[in-house]
Amino acid sequence: MTRLLYISCLACMLLSCSKGYRIKGTSNLSNLEGKTVMLMTAVENQWELIDSCELLHGSFRMNGRVDSTMIATLFLDGQAVMPLIIEPGKIDVVISDLMLNVSGAPLNDSLYAFIAEKYKLDLRAVELERIEPQMIMNGYASDVIEAYVDSMYTRLGNDMRSLVLGFIRENYDNVLSLCGFSMLCNGLPRPLITPLMQEVIDDAPKEFLSHPSISEYLRLAHEDTERYGVASVVAE
Repeated sequence: MTRLLYISCLACMLLSCSKGYRIKGTSNLSNLEGKTVMLMTAVENQWELIDSCELLHGSFRMNGRVDSTMIATLFLDGQAVMPLIIEPGKIDVVISDLMLNVSGAPLNDSLYAFIAEKYKLDLRAVELERIEPQMIMNGYASDVIEAYVDSMYTRLGNDMRSLVLGFIRENYDNVLSLCGFSMLCNGLPRPLITPLMQEVIDDAPKEFLSHPSISEYLRLAHEDTERYGVASVVAE
């Protein structure tokens, strides 16, 4: 009887830990020593604190339970640093002068693989800005420069579209689709429905469109259209 009770208790303990998360962070930036690390999530357009600790001797740790997978943001000294998916399991965070990375849990692995690919495309965009003046200095004709630069921007735009749409569509069944959509919104002056967003909306399942953050964004975008009397569409 005692043995059966022990096994039952052990099983309950394992089940109770199955939804636990453990975050282990490291940093080689000396200026962050002693700073407060906060894990926060957005609830109805307000930041809600999940956990906090100090970064000491180049490391920090957090742990807790999670009832459902959620999108969070890691703050350092009050400044948003990087997105993070809180999910069961061990999550490793690296903060350095060379990289920001989260790994060790499936959704975080997928998110940061996507971010790495997007970063490569962003670097291509920066490089493209330098090509035209370089070609002018090298004496290329203006029509040759225009044709080449336009073709490169078209290729870059297609690659970015394919990456973002693919990421969102592959993750309609989890929170990563929301991460992808929020990245489309970043940098816009106000809620706008861009051509790329419209493609996402046209293809999205009802569950995605009915999510509070998505439906609120679309509501604001449509209000903007009515207020200014023009379609809230900008070129990608």
